Amino acid sequence: MKDFNSVKKLALYATATVICVAGQSAWAHTGIKDVVQEGVVSYNALNLSHGCNGNGDSAASASKNLIATSVVFPNAADPAMAIVTKLDPTTGVVIETLDDLSSDIQGVVPGVGFTGLGLGHVQPNLFPNYIPKIDKNTLVGAHSTPLNRGFATHNGKPFASAPIWQEVTSSSALAPFKVGPVAFNTTSCALSLKVRVASVNYCDRGLKSRKDPARADVWIGHMTAKFNDPVVMPYTQDELDAGKFYWPTMTIARNLTTNPLPAGCGAGYNLAIEPADADIDANLPISYGKNPAMEAVDMYWPTKK
Repeated sequence: MKDFNSVKKLALYATATVICVAGQSAWAHTGIKDVVQEGVVSYNALNLSHGCNGNGDSAASASKNLIATSVVFPNAADPAMAIVTKLDPTTGVVIETLDDLSSDIQGVVPGVGFTGLGLGHVQPNLFPNYIPKIDKNTLVGAHSTPLNRGFATHNGKPFASAPIWQEVTSSSALAPFKVGPVAFNTTSCALSLKVRVASVNYCDRGLKSRKDPARADVWIGHMTAKFNDPVVMPYTQDELDAGKFYWPTMTIARNLTTNPLPAGCGAGYNLAIEPADADIDANLPISYGKNPAMEAVDMYWPTKK
C-alpha cells in the first residue's frame, strides 16, 4: 500500500479531517456502500475500489490485482471484544467510552455484545471460495444460533476465478452482506451508530510475499499485535500516532421522524463500535488448512502454519 509519492501524501493530508470525523472516505479506500436506516434490513456491501500498491493512484507503478479479502464485524457476544464510544455529533471527538450498547440499541443486554447486528451472508460475486466466519463459542443466553462474524473470500484453491483487475485498467468490486434490522431505544439520545468493520484486501500470498509492501491493504484504525506492518496500513506510524485513522464504516441512521430524540437530549450524540484488537487478531486472518473444504490452503499474511 505504501508508495511514498507526493500525490498520495497530498491526498492523505487533504482528506484526513474528513476521515477522522466521518469514519468514511469518498476516495480510494475500501468502504461500505450504503447508509443503513433504522429498523430496516439492509443488503449492503464493501466497495473494494482498487488493488494494492499506492491506493490506486501510484505514480510509480500500477496497482496489483486483488486476489482475496477478509472481513470481521464488531458483533462478538463478549463485550470485551468490541470498543464502544460516544461521539460529539459535530466534531466526532470521543465523549465517553461505554461498556456496551444496552442503553441505546434495542435488544442489547447489559454485559453482552452487539449480537443483534443481524449480519448475514450473501452469495458473493467477487471470488468463488467463500469462508463464513462463524462464532460457535458465544455467551450462554445471548442468542439461540451461532453468530455470523464476517467472511473471507479468495481467488485460489480449489477453484480460481478472475481477480479484481488493476494491472491495466482499474476496476472495483462489491463484497456483499446483509444486516439489520437495528433500532434505537426511544429513551436514547443517539443520532446514529457507526459500525466500524475490520477488513484486509490481499494482492499476494505465500511465504515469499511476507515482506512485499504491496502484498495487502489493511483497513483498520490502528495496528495490532498481528497486523503490525505500517507499510500495508492507510497511514504511516507517525500519522497514526498523530490521531489519523480509517475504518470501513457502516452508519446506521436513527429515524428521527418515527423515533425522535427525547426532550432534553439537546444535539444528541453519535455512537461508534469497532472490533477490539484481540477480536481482529483472532478472526481477521484467512485461515490456513484444508478444512472446511472451501478454506484457503495458501498462507495469507499474517497467518502461519
